[in-house]
Amino acid sequence: MQARDRIGDRYELTYPIGRGGMGQVWAGYDERLDRPVAIKFLRQSEVPEDERAVAAKRFRREARATARLDHPGVPAVYDLGEHGEDLYLVMQLVRGIVLADHIAEQERLPVHEAASIAAQICSVLDAAHRASLVHRDLKPQNLVLTPTGAVKVLDFGVAALLGPAEASRLTTTGRTLGTPAYIAPEQAAGSRVGPVADLYALGCILYEMLAGRPPYQATNAPEMLRLHMGAPIPIVTEHRSDVPDDLAHLLFCLLAKDPAERPPSAAEVEKLLAPFLGGRPAHPSAPPPRTSDPVGSTPTADAAFVPPSRQDFTVVRARAQQLAEHERFVQAAELLEGFLRTCDVHPGAWQVVALRMDIANLHMLAGDLRRAGQQFEALADDLEQAATDLDLAENCRRRAATCRQELAGPASSITSGIDTMA
Repeated sequence: MQARDRIGDRYELTYPIGRGGMGQVWAGYDERLDRPVAIKFLRQSEVPEDERAVAAKRFRREARATARLDHPGVPAVYDLGEHGEDLYLVMQLVRGIVLADHIAEQERLPVHEAASIAAQICSVLDAAHRASLVHRDLKPQNLVLTPTGAVKVLDFGVAALLGPAEASRLTTTGRTLGTPAYIAPEQAAGSRVGPVADLYALGCILYEMLAGRPPYQATNAPEMLRLHMGAPIPIVTEHRSDVPDDLAHLLFCLLAKDPAERPPSAAEVEKLLAPFLGGRPAHPSAPPPRTSDPVGSTPTADAAFVPPSRQDFTVVRARAQQLAEHERFVQAAELLEGFLRTCDVHPGAWQVVALRMDIANLHMLAGDLRRAGQQFEALADDLEQAATDLDLAENCRRRAATCRQELAGPASSITSGIDTMA
């Protein structure tokens, strides 16, 4: 697969996000609805022939399992289909940083931040468990922190349904699904797995956020499984003295070997975490207005393909014009935003001003009037402060006013901004 390949006659691949043993994940664009997406592929040619039927069934189950979870902490599922011999799943593309990378950078997170992240994970787990789903592979690598502080839980690919109608866990004979560093003892032993197995994994993640390392460390997977099943429960305060005793006790209970000794539900754990949030809400409020400022992100970010800075300004602008003519306004705007972040040009240069005007116009055309209005106002402020082009500044003020009027009153036609990109 390559960038610009088309999938399902509507999705264009932009850049690869990652790959695993049996598949790949690409960032892409839904040309029909003009929005960024993530496209996850199951490459059946890379699956052993005797396992393909099980892998395909598990892949389709992931689509159903994720689609049924109506929760802001779970990426939305948009589509499921086939591309040649491969299966693909189209999902919301999430902007943010993977929790594993955040821990690696910070080593130990502040107590209130770790508690907030854990509480948000609990909210997702509560929704999943009420829908009779157990994640079974919860780990920092499939948790994403968005720029607003919200947590997204990814990859329900090994989720098991609790209901009798679909009792099969799709476990290949002789294999244990899950990641050894975060696997519950009963899961490591191949026993029946229930919701409290996810709470054990949550305990491992919370421990790592606080201590800077997982609760158990081993040189190989079998040894790690043995530690989860039989080693003493580690005490987090032995590695970090500022963890409150009540939080340390909750963590000890989450890591209990016997499932019956763990808290009874994710909702209960979320309540027990509340005192440690430091007065901060566990669930961030509505996101602040988006801007074109660079946002630190991982390959899972919902940004458009960021072109190399050596790309010519005229070429990039022409490409954005082409996208806009096909009503792919969001993709065009994000293309220009990516270029603007990488180009080595003085902020007051005419090229930068032109790109900012283009971006605001594109967001206006896409219907994101609040964002467009803010961008027009910001550009007008900068132009007036520099006293470089007062006529353009006045033009920006008028366009910002149009955006405010559209937001406040009945919809009317939006003046086309495509011609300003010529």
